[in-house]
Amino acid sequence: MRGVEAALLVLRDVGKGELASIALRKYAPELPQTDMTLAASLVYCTLRKRLLWYEMLRSFLKPDIEGLNEETVNAMLLGAAGMTELRHFAPMALANALVQRVKDNVGEREARVVNAVLHRVGESGREYIRTLAASSDLKDCAILNGVPPWAAFMLKEGVGQQEARKLVRMARIRPYASFRVWPESKAQAVVAKANASGCRCWMSPLLPYSVRLSSSVYPPSFAGYNEGASTPQGESSMMVGEVVRRLWKKGAILDMCSGRGIKAGQIASLLPNAGLECWELSAGRVRVLEKERSRLQVSWTIQTGDALSLQPRVRPDLILLDAPCSNSGTWTRHPEGKQRLSVDNVVRVSDLQSQLLRRALSLVAPGGVVVYATCSLFRKENEEVIARVLAERSDLFEIPPPLSGVRIHRGRPWGVYLWPELPWLDGFYIAVLGRKNQEGTA
Repeated sequence: MRGVEAALLVLRDVGKGELASIALRKYAPELPQTDMTLAASLVYCTLRKRLLWYEMLRSFLKPDIEGLNEETVNAMLLGAAGMTELRHFAPMALANALVQRVKDNVGEREARVVNAVLHRVGESGREYIRTLAASSDLKDCAILNGVPPWAAFMLKEGVGQQEARKLVRMARIRPYASFRVWPESKAQAVVAKANASGCRCWMSPLLPYSVRLSSSVYPPSFAGYNEGASTPQGESSMMVGEVVRRLWKKGAILDMCSGRGIKAGQIASLLPNAGLECWELSAGRVRVLEKERSRLQVSWTIQTGDALSLQPRVRPDLILLDAPCSNSGTWTRHPEGKQRLSVDNVVRVSDLQSQLLRRALSLVAPGGVVVYATCSLFRKENEEVIARVLAERSDLFEIPPPLSGVRIHRGRPWGVYLWPELPWLDGFYIAVLGRKNQEGTA
């Protein structure tokens, strides 16, 4: 299996709902390293700006693109991306390989379409991009950076035109890995071992236990992972755990939507004396939670079920609600998410977030706090959720999240954002609500 063929198979799997990273991992054992690198490069340069390539192809095609075979469309998308963005790959060699693939798998007629369109890409693709880049229109800026225009306009509603353009341009940043290393005293040794193995990395200036890499890496191959010292985690995600650490004073902590346990592992490591309870709806993710607990050799209890109906074993003084969201802040890392989202999805998830936040505030002890977090950049999932819940109750007040620095952007007016402005940062929103004690005081 060659790199181009593998890239097309990954795009097919992504179309069926699979994450690109998981699909690539599935085909990796069958590929030499050079072909694996090519496949990954082709997949991600296609997905990061899929909308751009799609609109470019539409402008060069006389027939309707929707009427073509899925493999034909994927071949053209991959060809447009690779021919335009890959510097160390002969454009026409890529085009010829894709034409042959479509000829073998789909047929002569669609192979001729691919051949004609990719020749147009080679001749006029860069001029098409220059035209978009010269435009001051937000829609053109969104297409240029592979962001759905509706998402760009939703960002504009939250932060204004100028800031929305900045956020849209951040979608083209190539993400790199970062690792949480605990105990912190092992960080320098992990960095030294990783660098000695050829993995370039260094300590982050944002967090004393975060290590930044100059690339992505298969987590088990990174120094300290198998011993439980190193855990892959974006630095924005780590900041959520830091907020929990800085706010916790006593009592139990409830991680209300634990997922795969990345933040739970951080909290259990940073606060080993806090009784941590984890809730997760998915049985598959619960199994991952259990494995992560064993790998890290930390302690927490787990309940499987719906966070809207479960009951905590001990009433928590602090609740982390890392709410299900659009994941719009992680589009640089998981670009396939852009093509699966719509305005209706955002509205529906916002309603669920409000229900979960109401539930969290009903469970937290008087005098306790709820840390609300999403990896979304949309105001509808963030400030609007906070505003809706604050308006319903008089016993709540906002606590400014204990974070500061140039990477922290104030919400309007509640909470803070971390923007995906560096390769190790995803877009995150964090807000903290306190519940007044029984006497009605904060």
